[in-house]
Amino acid sequence: MSSSWRAITAFLAAALIAGVTIPVASAAETVSARGSSTVQRWSQPSTWGGTLPAAGQKVVVPANSKIVLDVDTPALAGLRIDGSLRFANKDLELTSRYVVVHGALRIGRADKPFKHRAVITLTGAESEQNVMDMGTKVLGVMGGRLDLHGRRIPGWTQLAKTAGPGATEIEVLGTPRWRAGDRIVLASSDYWRSHDEERTITRVSGSTIELDEALDYRHWGELQTFAGREVDERAEVGLLSRNIVVRGDSSSDDTGFGAHTMIMHGGEAHIDGVEFTNVGQRDRLRRYPVHFHMDGDAPTSYLRRSSIHDSSNRCVTIHGTNRLKVQGNVCYDHIGHGFFLEDGAETGNRITGNLGLGTRETDHGLLPTDRQPATFWITNPDNIVRNNAAAGSDGFGFWYALPEHPTGLSIRPDIWPRRTPLGVFRNNVAHSNGDRGLNVDSGPRPNGQTEATYYAPRVDPSDRDSEYVVARFDRLTAYMNRDRGVWLRGEHHVVSNSVLADNRSGATFASAESFLEDSLVVGETANKGMTESWEDPGHDGRALPFFWEPEVQITGFEFYDGRVGVRNTTFVNFKSNPVRPSGALGYLAPDAFSIDPKNFAETVTFVDSTPVYLAPPEPGMDGDLAKVFVDRDGSVTGTSGRAVVVDNPFLLSDRCNFRAVWNAHVCNEDYVSLWVGTENPTKIKPLTITRDDGATQTLMGCCDDSTDTITSILPNQSYGVAFNEGTPVDARFVLWRGSGRSLTLRLAVSSTFSVNRWGWPIPEKNTLAGLAASDESSYHYDASSSTLHLKIVAEDTDWEEIRVRSR
Repeated sequence: MSSSWRAITAFLAAALIAGVTIPVASAAETVSARGSSTVQRWSQPSTWGGTLPAAGQKVVVPANSKIVLDVDTPALAGLRIDGSLRFANKDLELTSRYVVVHGALRIGRADKPFKHRAVITLTGAESEQNVMDMGTKVLGVMGGRLDLHGRRIPGWTQLAKTAGPGATEIEVLGTPRWRAGDRIVLASSDYWRSHDEERTITRVSGSTIELDEALDYRHWGELQTFAGREVDERAEVGLLSRNIVVRGDSSSDDTGFGAHTMIMHGGEAHIDGVEFTNVGQRDRLRRYPVHFHMDGDAPTSYLRRSSIHDSSNRCVTIHGTNRLKVQGNVCYDHIGHGFFLEDGAETGNRITGNLGLGTRETDHGLLPTDRQPATFWITNPDNIVRNNAAAGSDGFGFWYALPEHPTGLSIRPDIWPRRTPLGVFRNNVAHSNGDRGLNVDSGPRPNGQTEATYYAPRVDPSDRDSEYVVARFDRLTAYMNRDRGVWLRGEHHVVSNSVLADNRSGATFASAESFLEDSLVVGETANKGMTESWEDPGHDGRALPFFWEPEVQITGFEFYDGRVGVRNTTFVNFKSNPVRPSGALGYLAPDAFSIDPKNFAETVTFVDSTPVYLAPPEPGMDGDLAKVFVDRDGSVTGTSGRAVVVDNPFLLSDRCNFRAVWNAHVCNEDYVSLWVGTENPTKIKPLTITRDDGATQTLMGCCDDSTDTITSILPNQSYGVAFNEGTPVDARFVLWRGSGRSLTLRLAVSSTFSVNRWGWPIPEKNTLAGLAASDESSYHYDASSSTLHLKIVAEDTDWEEIRVRSR
């Protein structure tokens, strides 16, 4: 017995045990070919025992039979292929309610592509019919082999020059060998993903393509050069037509009940140059246009140079399948996530050279995240993602949505996607997305909701204390994304050799030890985008990323959390104008959370740019009050080691100079972090800290129920600390990020208390002078004023924690 039949037998046994319904037609409904070891033709009555299959019948190609389809079929009720069925070299159509392949279905060969037109139309209204657990309106491969090889033609290219509204021809890169009558799609090159346009080719002459209708929008097609580096915002052009077509019937689009192709249980698929259209079944789990379902290790299977469009449910789903090749495809006009790695156990897949656009949000998707979909949804980092273009989504371009452990059918507590090293992410493009180009955050929980996700790759993902591994996101081009080109959360990430242009913010790292390196960041290029008729443009008629909030700042790199930094990077065209402020470097704002005062910039270059703009602090936002970063080499401020500081008097000294255009100060000072915490249920807010010279700030914590807060502070000074309802019975004070520094704090404490460091008492000093001279954490208590003077000394640590308990 072959391995394929063993897989089928095992499935049938399991299905019977589980009570799965497997429809079996009666003999009167079913037409079976005569078993034969010789090649038979479909058109010969003798193949079928004297009578050709008729419309409404179910047809079986028995095991060991070899049939050549040489005529169009009638509309069959079903087709099961246990032997082999091969399309003859002519134009042909196969129409059936379903096609299930246990043997082999072949149209063309890898070494001899099919050059005629072959159409498989899957028919029927919405139904609960469940053929071999694959539903209906399905081309299903279970333990069998699917070979579909159409014309080998480039699936997509880019414009060679800009095509404006009213244009009836376009010029593209190269000569892609497309034909009159082919359908193409032009990607948006501005902030609206809906500015993509579908047209029919009427004539091709070299690289010039004539269209059946004039264009409605401008599609950018020029290379631009800044500081010696190219910015490529040329719109993609994708070919939708192929000479082999798998499609749903004419009712599919209106009902959302389209065709789907499913490869599972050891099935093998070689798909090259195929068009899938009127596909996907809305709101139905496992009913996707092209779906590799629990197919295990699949190194010989591939989906290449194909198009998937007009889909009611995703584009390509890789579920429980590894080492699959998905290369050079076009995915257009689909609901929910596009290229979809489902559970988080899928690894070693090669997702390369694909174009995805027209990724549409929905309130009725299979996951809550389909309300903010990604063209590429990746749930395990150990995959190769290279040379792809995410060219227009209502949500994200690329989303590394990493679960703690794989979910769904792939539950594996021994797999840790959030600590798994990154495979390859290189030379990808993300543009015209409604939110972020690249998003590494917000991983799914088992219930489908998401949570803030800290991606921290380790050598051994099962050991959170093993050595870290740098996750390098290399050669990304991200432009015209409404929010950010890049958002990362985690640690030990590097975005390198990248070009970020025309985004609201180039990059924001909610991370630690994560850096932007060797990159070019452009605030505004010559590509001004296009606005809708009701949309107010910005300065000089330029489209705005946040047209509903035109005053929002444009920033190249936003500091946040930390330690994060930018180095060896050039910033171009960050200038304030009458509509909104701009600075190459800034901070995420408003911000209630902590930041690292050791965040830094070095070896950065500014061309026609304001180097820094720090927004004024908003009331109640602790992070806004703490904004500091270090100019390591003087490339920002002109003097190495200077700090750039928010306009907050509490952080300033006579060694600071205000730069009005930056709305920030340049200070010859060092800054550390002070963390103050209480035990539940005591809330921290408001906490007032007063410097000896009277400078005061009030902290509120990040959230309504915060029991702690963190702020930047000048070290080696003395401060008063006042809690809203008096010093709590249990309070902790940490000098953080301040090795070799000290702080002295004053707080009201009752006469009975203890002061400990990691559970051990610290020394008491008899006088304030003795405390001031101490080179270790210690305290002095003034009984006359019930004041505790607490000196915190970080001798050789970046976390010196002292706990004060009242009794």
